[in-house]
Amino acid sequence: MVALVLALTLGALLAGCGGGSSSSLAPNQMRMVVGPNPDVEAVDPGASGRDIPFVSVVVCDASNRCVKVPHVMVDSGSVGLRLRAKPLAGRHLQPLPFASDAQLDECTPFLTGVMWGSVEQATVELGGEPPIQLPIEVFGGGSPAPTTMPTICADFGSNASNLLGFKANGILGIQGLEKIGNLYYACRGSACTIEPTASVPAAELIVNPVSKFDDSDDNGVILTLPSVPANGLPSAQGTLTFGLDTQDDNRTTGFVPLATDGNFSMNVVVQGVAYSSSTIDSGSNGIFGPFSLPYDSATTSFDPTTPQVVPITLENQTGTLPAVSVSSSITIANSQVLADPSSYALDDYGAYSSTSNQILLGLPYFFGRSVAFAMSGKTSGLGTGPIIGVLNP
Repeated sequence: MVALVLALTLGALLAGCGGGSSSSLAPNQMRMVVGPNPDVEAVDPGASGRDIPFVSVVVCDASNRCVKVPHVMVDSGSVGLRLRAKPLAGRHLQPLPFASDAQLDECTPFLTGVMWGSVEQATVELGGEPPIQLPIEVFGGGSPAPTTMPTICADFGSNASNLLGFKANGILGIQGLEKIGNLYYACRGSACTIEPTASVPAAELIVNPVSKFDDSDDNGVILTLPSVPANGLPSAQGTLTFGLDTQDDNRTTGFVPLATDGNFSMNVVVQGVAYSSSTIDSGSNGIFGPFSLPYDSATTSFDPTTPQVVPITLENQTGTLPAVSVSSSITIANSQVLADPSSYALDDYGAYSSTSNQILLGLPYFFGRSVAFAMSGKTSGLGTGPIIGVLNP
């Protein structure tokens, strides 16, 4: 179960066709913006999530009818492209069959709820990279998937397959795995039966879009965000760069490579305790863990009297690379001080979590850094993935 947008419970906190690249960016880069989502604001003013990194994704159907879908979350903790059906209206994507009489649908559990939708074939453009064809999940109103989720899917959590559930128009999952074992269903009308992943044709599995690039940029990604001041900014702009050591703009010189397990987990040492199931995840909007700091019992948000600088050490999870450690720190501020509704880019929000053996370094950790995710089995200057590389300022 991947981590994703753990909501800040702080009251008010909480097309055209063509390429998605900006003229100021290289073809292998996308502009990443942390700020409010106008689509959310139009439905529920003040409900935009904080610390959510957005990009715009171009999607085309088989007849080359295209649309640019804005405010798609960049998530280094999941795999695959998942989009709301509404922004795709007028594009006739092809639902994929499981059998001659059944449609393939997917259930994806996240920490904030469950995404339920249909698996459909699309042509996708990410930045100036060549278009790629791949299955995507289409969720929410307008999706061909049955309205009612299957029981096993619903048991994972509430249905968050909507704009307000994820605060985004979709999720671009770029964790460094080609695919993960999601829950696939063969649906005949409203009757759905769960199917083993092994029984789903390989060409119909939801996969990491980066794995579909040609050999020049398919070995990983780099997320870069600028520093932000205490109490945050209304917005911040960074970059999502494809490829590692394949272009002048994605060199990994200076990055410290940290070998991870098959789920991109590493050791993070905090206050003398090592947490071996920890990770760095752009899809989570805070720093989460069992830190020895005061927190609000109702919201779990930390509320120290003054901002606290907490030293942390990142370490290899496996023995595939020489033992290294990265000394770093995080700052945790009082959540009530951060309640200014005009700030959406924060580097000092955190909440208490007792998840077993885990420190979750969400988007606040990315500010002022570059973080690389080397694809499993692919080679770069960092080594052979799965590797997370950290470039501190």
